Amino acid sequence: MDKISILNLKIPGNHGVYDFEKEKPGTFEIDVEIFKDLSILQDTDDLKKTIDYSEIIRVIQKIFNEKRCNLIETLAEKICDNLLNNFLIESVKLRIRKPHAPIQANFETVEVEILREK
Repeated sequence: MDKISILNLKIPGNHGVYDFEKEKPGTFEIDVEIFKDLSILQDTDDLKKTIDYSEIIRVIQKIFNEKRCNLIETLAEKICDNLLNNFLIESVKLRIRKPHAPIQANFETVEVEILREK
């Protein structure tokens, strides 16, 4: 299967379990991999036959900022569900990183990864 990737999309958001996370935005990092048969583009150079990356990013940003969530897992599910229902894709893998997670430990980031198919 062919794949389109958007890597390390940075979006500010007020998501988290604690009140202080909801008050002061943190920057989240998102990777999305979209799986779709791209062989149809063999004889054409038509954007309408593939996925418009800017539309994917717009949808992710919109969902990310629509409603505050406690869990990045919830955000990941909402984003994947929307992409699968509104674009001609076969599956999507999404990663959301929260490098500023309020955990008293020396770590680079926490990350949720989900893979969803039609």
